[in-house]
Amino acid sequence: MVHLRPRVVELTILWALVCVLACPLSSPAAVGREIPPAQRGVVLSLSDIHFNPFYDAALVGRLNRSEYQRWRAIFSSSGVRGYGSYSADTNYNLMNSALEYARQVSPRPDFVIISGDFLSHNFQQTYVSLTGNHEPAALESFIDKTIAFITLMIEERFPNTPVYPALGNNDSYCGDYNLAPGGRFLARTAQTWKGLIKERSNVGSFLKTFPASGSYVVSPPGGKGHRLIVLNTVFLSRDYANKCGDPKANPAQDELSWFGDQLRKASASKERVWLLAHIPPGVDVFSSIENNPADPFEAPLMYYGGTYNQQYLNLMNQYASTISHTFAGHTHMDSFQLVNQAIDKRAASAVTITPAISPIYGNNPGFKVFTYDRQSSALIDYTTYYLNLGAGARGERWGKEYAFGATYGQPSLDPVSLQAVYLLMPIDYHGSLTSYGRFYNVSDTAQPVLNKTNWSAYWCGIGYLTPGQFTWCQQMLDGGPTAPTPPTRPAAARQP
Repeated sequence: MVHLRPRVVELTILWALVCVLACPLSSPAAVGREIPPAQRGVVLSLSDIHFNPFYDAALVGRLNRSEYQRWRAIFSSSGVRGYGSYSADTNYNLMNSALEYARQVSPRPDFVIISGDFLSHNFQQTYVSLTGNHEPAALESFIDKTIAFITLMIEERFPNTPVYPALGNNDSYCGDYNLAPGGRFLARTAQTWKGLIKERSNVGSFLKTFPASGSYVVSPPGGKGHRLIVLNTVFLSRDYANKCGDPKANPAQDELSWFGDQLRKASASKERVWLLAHIPPGVDVFSSIENNPADPFEAPLMYYGGTYNQQYLNLMNQYASTISHTFAGHTHMDSFQLVNQAIDKRAASAVTITPAISPIYGNNPGFKVFTYDRQSSALIDYTTYYLNLGAGARGERWGKEYAFGATYGQPSLDPVSLQAVYLLMPIDYHGSLTSYGRFYNVSDTAQPVLNKTNWSAYWCGIGYLTPGQFTWCQQMLDGGPTAPTPPTRPAAARQP
């Protein structure tokens, strides 16, 4: 990877920030490792499976005629071998190996979280093209069987473990970003997924809200005073279009209202919250660069449409003392975000983004295993595991890629530690920034994403999640001390 050496003025500014905020780097004690083993919990995090049942076109007719319980035998008969390529979604061999390796490295997690996108890209169009069947009922039946097959594969590896899935933008009957609130897909998927939830009261909570909105709240095992809110952030996306639902509905605003209600209840009960969602907040840096390669800062594209990004960040700031962490996917890359960071303050919260199983965007397949304190729900560390698709003759096999604490010298996985790593990146270009750049696309070193021309956009996208803050970040890097004052994060409202 190209060394990303910043200018002297950037060093001056950023070194001052590190002196204030990066104190955990000097701590030799690993606080998390002092937690008693019985108090340590484990969470397996998967994302963006994007299973493609069409990868061998010769099998599609048999799959279409068969129940999903027979699909494994059909896929096993395929003449297509190997795990596919960087330009394709997940075939059966890759999904099977990913789930099997996840079971090997984490055989008994407290629970499993999956941050969305179970179906492959262009699923509906591919089905019609290969089968010639334009009947909606036939397509819906095939989608139901695909979701059920993926669910079966997961349950076989983790039969006694609660699994909490979130919806992604490809998960619907109607097409990408077109999930209908209260529609047939949600109702049928709820019946397929309810067996994953396990605990009776959590199943009841899941069935109460998921069929209407795709969101739900559960009390995960591991410790008391801890709840998991699973959001359907697809409704918040700038690309969302309710083509198959009620055009008068406003599912995004309904979702944010429900989210606020859940945070108020958790706050009143003095519970700590983890959030699980598919699409994170903030700036879509990749699309911003594609849209305007010369200046992605000029009019950055946001993941969320309209005012939804600011509304979401307002809630995150208002309930910062209630929210422990957010888990997301969607980007296919391994990254994190700092929520409501101000230039002279610590981040209010953080988001960790789990890389995809699907390698379609040039990433190696990967997943994360988190450790946490069951008593406080605080995250301790994570390890990313990956499959090197580019190994070629050396052999494509799963293995450990890196552990956050050991790589970045951090004692825990909290907003302070993540912010310390973040602020060191432009200074420690031989270490932190180079490591982040390598791990961002899960060590596909032949196709690095970050380079000397775009690193500042990706760096600003981690820490500045509104258009104004993102643009200010660029001005700060370009202008140094003469840059205007950053837009401040919204004042925290008093919790009820």
